[in-house]
Amino acid sequence: MTDSAQPCDKAGLTGRLKELLRGISPFIDNASEDQKRELLRLLEDLRQRERRKYPRKPHTTAVTYATLDRVFKSFVRNIGNGGVFIETSEPLFPGEDVTLSFSFPKDGKPIKIAGEIVWTIVDKGIGVKFTTDDHNLEAVIESL
Repeated sequence: MTDSAQPCDKAGLTGRLKELLRGISPFIDNASEDQKRELLRLLEDLRQRERRKYPRKPHTTAVTYATLDRVFKSFVRNIGNGGVFIETSEPLFPGEDVTLSFSFPKDGKPIKIAGEIVWTIVDKGIGVKFTTDDHNLEAVIESL
């Protein structure tokens, strides 16, 4: 197989991907649980990046978030006008409503915004889509 660092044309790239996919099933069958989890995480990350309406920016800030019956503290790892990724190992599920509270070091003003968990990666984190608009938040995100 050609070295993945070498450039190739569109047809060559498609052929390489198809060749790789033909061999993926035996790899999955023989992979360790950790390898399977990592492959799943990578594929879910790729799928999410392709589905985003608003691009995300890497940014770390403390966040407090609450569901109907629980409150958690963790860290936002990336943010965009449409939502955030929160690093957490808590067992949360898509469809759950959450309220987020956080601030940015530049202005320090607390931001409280509603969201919905749209995806989870077990023991890694949750993707939260904002369900309310906050034009001040959008301006701060653009300045990051």
